[in-house]
Amino acid sequence: MKANDLKNKNSLLVGLFGKPTSAKSSGLAFSVATLLPTVLSFVFLFALACFGVSEEFQNTDGYLYANFLLPQIAFALVAFFYLRYNNLSLTATVRQQKCKPKYFLVALILQIGLFGLSEVNGLFLEWLQKFGYQDAGISLPSVDGFGFVGVLLVIGVFASVLEEIVFRGVLLNGLKNTFSVPVAVLICGALFALFHQNPAQTIYQFCCGTAFALVAIKAGSVLPTVLAHFVNNTVILILYKAGVTYFPTPIFISIVCVSAFCLIGALWYLLVIDKDKKETEQTENKAEERKNFFLYSSVGIALCTLTWLFVLFSGM
Repeated sequence: MKANDLKNKNSLLVGLFGKPTSAKSSGLAFSVATLLPTVLSFVFLFALACFGVSEEFQNTDGYLYANFLLPQIAFALVAFFYLRYNNLSLTATVRQQKCKPKYFLVALILQIGLFGLSEVNGLFLEWLQKFGYQDAGISLPSVDGFGFVGVLLVIGVFASVLEEIVFRGVLLNGLKNTFSVPVAVLICGALFALFHQNPAQTIYQFCCGTAFALVAIKAGSVLPTVLAHFVNNTVILILYKAGVTYFPTPIFISIVCVSAFCLIGALWYLLVIDKDKKETEQTENKAEERKNFFLYSSVGIALCTLTWLFVLFSGM
């Protein structure tokens, strides 16, 4: 190890994983972000057992909040060690350049368009149901009264900020310097969908993850995607609280038409009109970096794939 590495505050991490590269560190971050929530869950359950907490606690809002907070804590830790390993500031990861206001508007319009794709996701779920799959759904804490504020904070705010930092910040930074922009965007979307390990939401999450990655690259910042992610989660929570599960046909057709118009318009702008900036700085040894990315992310990819398949077959 070089002398300047020894003097560096991240010398321990360098000693464990070698000199950081964007592909290596982002791939490693994905694996850790996949493993760490599981580890924290085991520690949490072990602590409950040690303190003699009854199994009835698993039916309380406190337990449900913990299930949503543990992955966010894991994301925060992953981001922290990623920054130390690469000697980066949080600002450098979240925003590579000053974000133009237009990208916040584009991100919002794109998110409106993405809502219409939930119908495509529904068709995929219906196809899975032909093989006997039944979606178990997601248990949320109570949204009654001020409970909605707590759920909105955990799922709307924390999840949006931390997931965007990890996926469209940490992960995408490595991908866009290693692969072409289209490939980086697709891989980022695929890993985002795979990470959630929910077959019923795979199509929609892939579309959102891909769209958010495209916006983040164009904007040079994850701030617009944090906004879009927050709007996505908040609208879903509001509909859940209101008990809305379907819309009358005329309203549904109007929503789909508006969503399609927004989606096509936003993608047209991002892919055709907004082409006046350098979108990636690929590394010199791209083949080696691609190998490093898949090598260091392989644990996370394998674990997510196995869990996704387990959820799929257990629902049949």
